[in-house]
Amino acid sequence: MPIGMIIEITLRVLRRNWSTVLLLALLFAGPGALLTAATGVRFNSVALDILPGIDEAALGNAPLLTAAEAQRLGEALLAYAAATIVAGLLASIGAVGFSTVVVAEQRGRRGDPREALRTCLRRTPSVLVFAVVTGVVIVGIAVAALLAMTLAVSVFSSGSVQRGGPGVFLALVIGVAAAVALAYLTLRWALAYPIMVIEDAGWRAALLRSWQLAGDHVWRIFVVVLFGAMATVFVAALISQLLAIIIVDLVAVSAGLDTSIAESIALALGTILLAPLSPVLLAVLSLDLRRQREGTAAQLGEGDQGPLR
Repeated sequence: MPIGMIIEITLRVLRRNWSTVLLLALLFAGPGALLTAATGVRFNSVALDILPGIDEAALGNAPLLTAAEAQRLGEALLAYAAATIVAGLLASIGAVGFSTVVVAEQRGRRGDPREALRTCLRRTPSVLVFAVVTGVVIVGIAVAALLAMTLAVSVFSSGSVQRGGPGVFLALVIGVAAAVALAYLTLRWALAYPIMVIEDAGWRAALLRSWQLAGDHVWRIFVVVLFGAMATVFVAALISQLLAIIIVDLVAVSAGLDTSIAESIALALGTILLAPLSPVLLAVLSLDLRRQREGTAAQLGEGDQGPLR
């Protein structure tokens, strides 16, 4: 299917199953979004308190941080990083539930929230193992690239690094190659969560199957992922700003509530509402690639009348 049709089907699935996907988003994207928003607002508050000129990029004459200030800033950053990891794991589990809704639509029926929740619970171990395995590979490549870049600069560069030289050029080549490799691997793995639902596969089988299906379609996957990411970021930011006007400026101020809490709620709501978009896009794309590779035998039932027909 053309990319435009995949987007059209995705929007149709979301519209027809809005109550189910909203429930899944609240259950799986909601806690992570609240944690991330709250810790992000807290980190910004601590950073502005310690470095008041950071919002104006006026840090040229900023004094060195004391040990206590560095500890506060580090704790706030660590809390934000931990919240981001938790949010990512919850969102990954939720992606399985969103894929269940797409499969139900392919079979000509609405998504059942109870079925989606059962699938999420059953596939949680596979999702966590997949996230750990791929995370270790990504971190390993990133660390190896950083070590290689450092070695290249120290061995092949002479004098100041600002002057450039073969070492700096080689380090730049290594960094770009590592970034491309990580992007390529991520795209080849992008279909794993939908495959866990479509083919009832564990993490290993889903990883191999995603690699197989994505082989000649990396650019299509890239376009779909990019569209989902950009739409999520920009639309979620717009919704969050509109909600912030209502929640922060009207409700919180008039009620005397903490504005940082109100800001966290506004940011989280914007994220929650857009959370189903990318997983549903990838699930629709997975079904299309599977059907294209294997023909009509890959369709989920001979009498399907769903929107993917």
